[in-house]
Amino acid sequence: MNLVQLAKKARLGCDAVLPGGYVSSQWSDEELVDIVNEAYDEILRRFRLVRKKWGMRTVKQTDSAFEYYGETYTPSTALALTSASNLITMPPDFGELTRILCLNNRTVRFFPAQMEGAYFIDREQESFDDDGNVLLASEPDGLVFHYDIVRDRELLIVPSVSSTFNLQIDYTPLKRPLYYSGTGTVTQAGTTALTGSSTTWLSDGVYTEDTGNRAELITLDDAFSTLGEVHDSIRLDRDYPRVQTITSNTAATMRIVATIAAGTPFIMAMVPVLPVDVHRWLAGYTSALMLKKINPEVAQKYGADLITRFEESIQPTASRRQSQESAITEDAEEFGVSGDH
Repeated sequence: MNLVQLAKKARLGCDAVLPGGYVSSQWSDEELVDIVNEAYDEILRRFRLVRKKWGMRTVKQTDSAFEYYGETYTPSTALALTSASNLITMPPDFGELTRILCLNNRTVRFFPAQMEGAYFIDREQESFDDDGNVLLASEPDGLVFHYDIVRDRELLIVPSVSSTFNLQIDYTPLKRPLYYSGTGTVTQAGTTALTGSSTTWLSDGVYTEDTGNRAELITLDDAFSTLGEVHDSIRLDRDYPRVQTITSNTAATMRIVATIAAGTPFIMAMVPVLPVDVHRWLAGYTSALMLKKINPEVAQKYGADLITRFEESIQPTASRRQSQESAITEDAEEFGVSGDH
C-alpha cells in the first residue's frame, strides 16, 4: 500500500469516514501524513530488530559516485583507508553497519569494538612510534582491524595503515519519510517515460527505487486538492504502477509501459519499504495514533495491543533465522582477553 492507501485504511480503522463517504476534518493532510510517518518509524524499527539485514545495501570503493538525498557520495575516496586518515565516511543513507571487507586483501578482517575500550586504545597507539610514524607493514596477511561509529556517519578504524586499503561496506540504509506529490498533471505516451506539467516531485520530497525507496503513481479523474477529497477514488484492493526513478521535477521513469492522456491529474505517493503483509500492521498502528486526538486512553491500549501482536507475528521468522547464526560474544572474549582483566 502506498501512502494514500495507508491514509484511507487508517481512516477506516478509526471510523473517520462519515456517512456518504466523506472523511472527517479532524485530521488535516499534513497531520495525517505526519502520523503515518510516526507509525512507519515505529513499525520499521521493530521489524529491523528482528530482520537486521532487511534491505541491506552494498557499496564498494570501486563503485561510481552517486547522489543520495541531495548529497554526492564518492566511494573511490570515501571508502579508501589510507595513512592520512583512519576515518571512513559512510553514505548519506547510512543506518547500521553489517560488514566491512578489504577488496585488495581478502585476508584482512574487521570487528566492531568500542573506542573507549582499553583494547581499542592499545591497538590505536601501538600502530605509531614515538615520532608519530605508522609502524604497520603494508597489507600484511591476516591483519585484524577494529572499528567504532563516531559522529553521524563516520567510522574510526584502528590500527592505522601505511598503505591504502580499498573497502566494501554492507549496511542497512535509513529510509526516507513517506511523502506524496499531486501538483500539476502527467502524460505517458506508450513508453516508460513519465512527463509532468507544473509538477514538483523532487521539491515535494518523493523518492523512488534508485535511492532504495519506493513510490507509485495514482491517476485521477479530477484535479487533486486534498487526500480527503480523493478518498473515494483510491482502491485498497489495487496495486498501482511503480515509479522507478525521478530525474527532475517534471521527468520520471515508470516500471511499466503505459499510455496516459496529457493533462491527467495524479498523486505520486511513496510506499513503505516493508513486506506487503506488514503494511496492514502499519495502517492499524496509524489508526491507533490518530485516536490520541479523540481518546488518549483508548489509543494507548489499542496501540500497545497492536504492537504486541505485530511482534508476535514476526517473531517466528526471527527464531528460524537466529538458529542459523552463531552467537555474538563479548568484545573481551572475542579479542582473547579473559573476564578477569
